Amino acid sequence: MDTEKSLLREQERNASYRILSACYYPPDEKLIAMLDEHDTLSGELGCEIAKAFPGEEKLEELKIDYSRLFVGPFKLIAPPYGSIYLENGRQTMGDSTIDAKRRYKEEGLDIFIKEAPDHIAVELEFMYFLIFNAAEAIKEQDPETADSYLKKQRSFLKDHLGEWISKFTEDVESNASTDFYRDLARATRLFIEEDLKYIFSL
Repeated sequence: MDTEKSLLREQERNASYRILSACYYPPDEKLIAMLDEHDTLSGELGCEIAKAFPGEEKLEELKIDYSRLFVGPFKLIAPPYGSIYLENGRQTMGDSTIDAKRRYKEEGLDIFIKEAPDHIAVELEFMYFLIFNAAEAIKEQDPETADSYLKKQRSFLKDHLGEWISKFTEDVESNASTDFYRDLARATRLFIEEDLKYIFSL
């Protein structure tokens, strides 16, 4: 295996998950600053999202659309929780939520989770964490640990993100009033689909 090439690919995947995760938290000045740092956005996906972001002058419009899609107050148009799509009766905090929380706890992350364990941003952030650790193991020339984190990525994508991302992003695309969230949903779906193919080909 070409270690340098493998490491570069992991770093690009890592950056992509980090950027996607940030975009599914409420939009604010920190997100603008992050997306303005073009030189730190690795890979095509990061640049694509940065270019699609409308900028500070549209921030209030994005906040309104974000709340309408993901928060309410009366109805969640595009619920950002995996359990809604994975559990019978579109319920929250079901078995899938408990399973996600268990996986975070096994990695020592449960005390840092502020949103629901199966929130889209949290699940994307968890993938970022797993890939980061795999990349560190590659740097340290520790293939056993790297492979262990790859298996965790496969399992989490198969049982969680990969299972509900299509329905969720369809809800966002169909109901978003801003181009940014429509584009973000489409980019997220395509990226996860491609990443699933990639990690199961290894």
